[in-house]
Amino acid sequence: MPRDLKDFPRPPSDNGRGIHSSFTPGWSGGDQGFDFWINELIALGIKWVKVVDDNGKSIPFCEKLIAAGIFPIVRILRRDPPPNDTPEPNPGHIARPEEETIHRLIAAGVHYFETNNEPDRANEWKHNAMPGTALEAAKLVALNWLFDARFILEAGGLPGLPAISSGAAFDLMGALVALGRHAILLEGCWIAVHNDGANRPLDYPDHAINQIGIPITPAEYDHGAFSDWAWWNTATNRADTCDEINALRDARKNPAPNLQTDHACFREFEYYNALALKYLGRAIPIIGTEGGYRIGRRDDPRYPRVTPDAQRDLTVAQFDWMQRQAPDYFFAMCPAALLESPGREADAWHSAFWQIALRDGAPGKTDLPKIAIPGIARGAVLPVIDAVKQMPNLARRLPGTQPAPPPPVEIASQKIERPGLAHFEASAPPELEIESELPAPVEIETTPVETESEPRESPPESATVVIPRDLVFVPTAELEWDFRLDALNITMEPANVKRGDACWRLVSAVYEGPGESGETHHIFYTVLDEVNQPIANQRVWQGWSDNQTDAVTNERGQAILPLWQSFTPAEDEHGAYSAWVDGMASDRVVGLGLPLKRHVNFRLTWRRARR
Repeated sequence: MPRDLKDFPRPPSDNGRGIHSSFTPGWSGGDQGFDFWINELIALGIKWVKVVDDNGKSIPFCEKLIAAGIFPIVRILRRDPPPNDTPEPNPGHIARPEEETIHRLIAAGVHYFETNNEPDRANEWKHNAMPGTALEAAKLVALNWLFDARFILEAGGLPGLPAISSGAAFDLMGALVALGRHAILLEGCWIAVHNDGANRPLDYPDHAINQIGIPITPAEYDHGAFSDWAWWNTATNRADTCDEINALRDARKNPAPNLQTDHACFREFEYYNALALKYLGRAIPIIGTEGGYRIGRRDDPRYPRVTPDAQRDLTVAQFDWMQRQAPDYFFAMCPAALLESPGREADAWHSAFWQIALRDGAPGKTDLPKIAIPGIARGAVLPVIDAVKQMPNLARRLPGTQPAPPPPVEIASQKIERPGLAHFEASAPPELEIESELPAPVEIETTPVETESEPRESPPESATVVIPRDLVFVPTAELEWDFRLDALNITMEPANVKRGDACWRLVSAVYEGPGESGETHHIFYTVLDEVNQPIANQRVWQGWSDNQTDAVTNERGQAILPLWQSFTPAEDEHGAYSAWVDGMASDRVVGLGLPLKRHVNFRLTWRRARR
């Protein structure tokens, strides 16, 4: 039976904040022991932890995590009989030893499992024996994963579709469709992603440097003592100059960025959600089981290398976005990694690696600068640790529930409520699990108005209509239009229907500027029937130049879709997005976007009506 997002378990007071613990299979707590690290995770506000299991060795740690209200996401290593007993997962599927381990982990309270890892890479195949074509390899991986997934589902667990390496085009969902077996994804499966931020900003690819190649300024180039280090080019063994960086920015600018072709970034979860909508017609859970921002990365030479302070700031921004703005389907983000592992010392938040590398230059054959930074002293704990501990800790809204609506506002001397969903306030108390029932209805005395565009059908001269308290209903006005939308070049295109035909009529368009949006950036949809009752399970659309995405309204008739692309209204630019309702002709709101990259919201309400 298909599962909805609300049917998947989440940790208490879930904030979407996770971390990859250790890449070492069978990690046993180190010198400090499990209790020390559990307390550290609690102090960091972590609710999800990626764990690597080898033959059940992770069970004691998972039990400690669960007792602390933290959800383990367990990757099961599989070992074939000798001589192929190295843990590369491909090709093959779990066998009796792994099945026994999964049963024990489920009995301990574990829900989420992975049984494969980046099968698009040859080093994840025995003896590097990866099939010659991506489609052939994807089908082989999908067939083996189907065995794993069916066993985990029948045992009571939730299997993750294997994560693909960041930015790769290796379509496991498409392979399942080709095999006719994709329906299993709706039965309790989720998608693992490795949305590595590299050294790209959170909003990439919709970032001005990527879009229009903004030249570097002296202030941007200046990283103090880290300036040469941040712009160091290991191929030339020197720092890139401003002219070299600007040449790259100009050559690689992309005025129409597209996550479908450029998704090696934090927002890669959107790419996989688009695949789920394409193949399944609905969202399923996505969890970032590895990724985040790691010191020293400079994959994209248009941007500076990730410094310790940049890693701190980007991680805090990422976690704050998770708890305030992440879509319902994106459950958690687990940056790598909390602890040192052999060969992965540079990725660890608790590590002495950077104390040595910044003092003496990075050791070994790496792509890190081999230059020292005078006067810089780092201990064995990165600055990201203290910064995350000091963050506000806000429980996310759970799927199927909504936050309480904002206070009433006055419009035309009539007390009404803003449409759509309330945003999270920065002052919300920590550890608050926000669940809100439908507000009590309010009775409004109305007198229908006969207009040339909407003839009276057959209602009485006055009627009492019961509507939810957080929906706008202005019976004496055909459209409530926020005049500020005009200055943003935003317009409404009426549905092309004959008089008397049914359509979705826009009845309210409200703008929330940077001071009102609570730093969110969304279109909030509300869909009502003829008597202003909310319509549940109604599809709404957001379109842009070369693609579109959709959402389905909840029991309040409400849905949310994020905005990312910016525009400059003063230069007569128009936003890239339009919004409308599915199923019949609909008024469309056109030109939506983020003016000057500022975070704003648009709250739009449609009512089923006749022209």
